[in-house]
Amino acid sequence: MTNLNWMKQALEYLAGEQDEAPAGFGVTLANWWFWALWWGAMLFLIYAFSGQSSKFIYIDF
Repeated sequence: MTNLNWMKQALEYLAGEQDEAPAGFGVTLANWWFWALWWGAMLFLIYAFSGQSSKFIYIDF
């Protein structure tokens, strides 16, 4: 398995597209703290880049 293929499978596993992790993937569903941090970071990024939380003010003349 090539590194690019392995990375694709790892990202698909993290996104929930695949049920089983690729060979050599060190994180399992038993590591709940990893998943809590992962999804917490994803929610923070969504909030940080959403339009309602930005300080930009659009003024239409």
